Amino acid sequence: MQPNIVWTSTLDGQYVLTITRIDDYIGELTLSEGDLVLHREVVGLSYGAIFGPDVADVSEWQRIAVEFVDGRKS
Repeated sequence: MQPNIVWTSTLDGQYVLTITRIDDYIGELTLSEGDLVLHREVVGLSYGAIFGPDVADVSEWQRIAVEFVDGRKS
């Protein structure tokens, strides 16, 4: 069964950020580098992301990913 991927993006050409639906209004953020999962976190899906993710959610997910990667580099 294919997971319900709501959104995915690449950060710094190296990290893959994926949001997978786990319930109507809840998703799981996964930040990976290759096959290695670096970070997982439960996140909200505004309006259930019925027609795609809300722009405010995307901004929040990007913030989480950037903070994690920047913290890892320091």
